[in-house]
Amino acid sequence: MLSSLWASLKSFRRRLSLVLSYSGKSGAVRRYFFSNSFDGILAMVGLSLGASLAPSTQATTVVFAGLGMSVAMLVSGVSGIYLTESAETKRLIKELQASLLRDVSDTVIGRAGTMGTVIASLVGGFSTFILSLTVLSPYIAGIYYGELRPVAPHISTLIGLGLLFTLGLMMGRFSKTEVLKSGIKMVSIGVAAVLLILLLELFVGLTG
Repeated sequence: MLSSLWASLKSFRRRLSLVLSYSGKSGAVRRYFFSNSFDGILAMVGLSLGASLAPSTQATTVVFAGLGMSVAMLVSGVSGIYLTESAETKRLIKELQASLLRDVSDTVIGRAGTMGTVIASLVGGFSTFILSLTVLSPYIAGIYYGELRPVAPHISTLIGLGLLFTLGLMMGRFSKTEVLKSGIKMVSIGVAAVLLILLLELFVGLTG
C-alpha cells in the first residue's frame, strides 16, 4: 500500500512538473509562494505583538481577528494571482497563435497554461493562509489551555521568526546562493519589523 501511494505521489509530482514546465509558471509559483508567505507571516506577527501590548485583549479576539485576516489574504491571494496570471497566459497564447497561425488553446500548451495559472494562484493563496495560521496557533491553543495565554505572543513571534528563517533558507537554495546567509537576511527583516512595531506601539502609548 505504501509503495503504491509513493508511486502515485511520484507520478503526481512528475505531472505537476510537466504542467509548470509547459506553462512557464515555475518561476511565478516560487515568487508568489515566497512573497505571499512573507506577507502573511509578518502580518500575523504584527497582529500578535499589537494584541500583546493591549492587556485587556482576549485570546478569542486575537484568534477571530487573525482568522479574518487569514481568510482575507487567502481570497485576495488566490483571486489576485489568478486574474493576473490568467491575463498573462492569454497574452502569451495569443502571441503563440499569431506565430503559429493556429489555435493552441486546446493543445497541451494551452491546457498547461490554464492549469499552471490555477496552481500558481492556489500556491500563492494557501501558502499565506497556512503560514499565517501557524503563527496564530499559540493563540488558538491558548483558548483551550489557559496557561499558554500569557506566553502566546512570545511563542507566536518566535514561530514567525523561525518561519522567516526557513523561508530564507529555501530561497537561498532555489537561488543557489549562500543558504545560511539568506536565512539570516530574512529573519533580520523580521526582527526589524518586530522592533518597528514595538517602537510604534511605545510611541502611541506615550502620546495616548
